Amino acid sequence: MIYKLPLSSNKTANALVSNIGKFIRILMTQPLNSWNPSVALMKGTCYIIFYRIFKPNVIIHFPFLAFHKVRIMGPGSISIGKNCKVQKNVFQGLTIVTLKKNANVIIGKDCVLGGLTIRCFREINIGDNALIANSLIQDTAFCEKSMVRSLFGKERIPSLPISIGKNVWVGMATCIFSGTMISDHCVISLGSFIYNTKMDEYCIASGSPVIKSLQIEKLLGLLR
Repeated sequence: MIYKLPLSSNKTANALVSNIGKFIRILMTQPLNSWNPSVALMKGTCYIIFYRIFKPNVIIHFPFLAFHKVRIMGPGSISIGKNCKVQKNVFQGLTIVTLKKNANVIIGKDCVLGGLTIRCFREINIGDNALIANSLIQDTAFCEKSMVRSLFGKERIPSLPISIGKNVWVGMATCIFSGTMISDHCVISLGSFIYNTKMDEYCIASGSPVIKSLQIEKLLGLLR
């Protein structure tokens, strides 16, 4: 036997969920002493609850500290590991956009994200303990199928996955594009553009575009 709630009860439940959503949005957008870790934890918890209720394709693990705004859009799957922080920055916190349903964004634990924008058509994977300033990570050169049709006369958007390892430091104004594979313990210096490139562990890369990475140990040897 299936018990159905009366219509008035359904309306009450929907109104309650709507009011909860409005309350969480207010808490998330209020500039209440945003440098305070306690306030950042409270706002981060609101993001966790909001996305769990309204966008089940987004999973944010607790604890999550939001010192600035977080925007997550699109139908793809997104996972943010525990103890991540979204730092305040002139480029406004964290923005993630997935461009299709089977797009997949994974961010490891203990990451610090300041002004990061991610646009994912296929797959973007960021390892634990990443330190990323205001940067763009995008696994395709195009964001709309209509643009691809006008240029190439076809629907398929060219895309290659992006992988960023553990303990990677990405400097400000950096662009990381499709096919890039960055191993653990690497540094991408500010203003770099890196595309379809593989970096070994303990390397530093610089340039627009990045032509070749250099072993950090060799670089330190030159500075002695």
